[in-house]
Amino acid sequence: MINAAKTQNEPKKGDELEVLFKISQVIHSCNEPEDTYQSVLSLLEQLVDFEFAALFIYDDQPKKLKLVASKGHAVDLIQPVSFDMGNGLSAWVAKQKRPILLSELHRGKNNDEAPVRSFLSIPLLLGERLIGVMNFGHTLAGSFTRHNLRVLSIAAGQLSVIIERSLYFKQLSETNRQLEEKNSQLEVAQKALLEQERLAAIGEMAVTVNHEINNPLTVIIGNAELLLKDLTGSEPKILKKIDNIISESRRIAEITRAIRRIEKPVSEAYLPGGAMMISLKRNKIFTRDKSKKKTHLIAG
Repeated sequence: MINAAKTQNEPKKGDELEVLFKISQVIHSCNEPEDTYQSVLSLLEQLVDFEFAALFIYDDQPKKLKLVASKGHAVDLIQPVSFDMGNGLSAWVAKQKRPILLSELHRGKNNDEAPVRSFLSIPLLLGERLIGVMNFGHTLAGSFTRHNLRVLSIAAGQLSVIIERSLYFKQLSETNRQLEEKNSQLEVAQKALLEQERLAAIGEMAVTVNHEINNPLTVIIGNAELLLKDLTGSEPKILKKIDNIISESRRIAEITRAIRRIEKPVSEAYLPGGAMMISLKRNKIFTRDKSKKKTHLIAG
């Protein structure tokens, strides 16, 4: 009587084809994997009358089944029993790669769960490769038929493709995230390298300037000081010009030494829209106090 009633409540063939078509359309969706799996379980409710369902995906790293979606509670049998791919009858189905249909179960009632009287477990396969397992349960005996098994086996093939696609895009998304992170780190490293090269070039230029300018500058200052002594008593206008030569030459020497000590030069525009120059005002530099005609170190 139960099986007869069950046959009357089964979807018509046209309805089944429509549901299977809807499941195939999920393959083209761009939803999150968890949402996709729940959508498929909701569609499967239109194919089979079940109260409980569980979808497991095979994780190749620990080589175990992982629960990813469920309806009601995550139904499984003989949970205390351990198999290669985990606990419960779903692990046995995964190992054997063949479905199991149990129509007349005599299972005691748990504290938190209704007793399962009908149980159906189907492996999800792509060729011979295991993708996962889906389980269905009902509190009424004889709730699942061989016809249900055949239809759900077709749906299992579609679901295998959906899961494979979801996992692929999830892995692709993670790979893209890692690539973006690596690219960001590479950009930072490249900028740091360019900055190091720039500082090294500036340092070499500072040493060159310090050497090539200070040598002739020493000669200029020495001759100007001798000239100043030789012209003692000359016109003040002439002596002032010689004194300016000496003070400006010393200023140049002190600036070249200050440039050599700059560790992190700050650049600014030399002319609007033109070449850049090192801003001595924004670094520690030597500048002259015009009132005393002396050079001082000040911080910019």
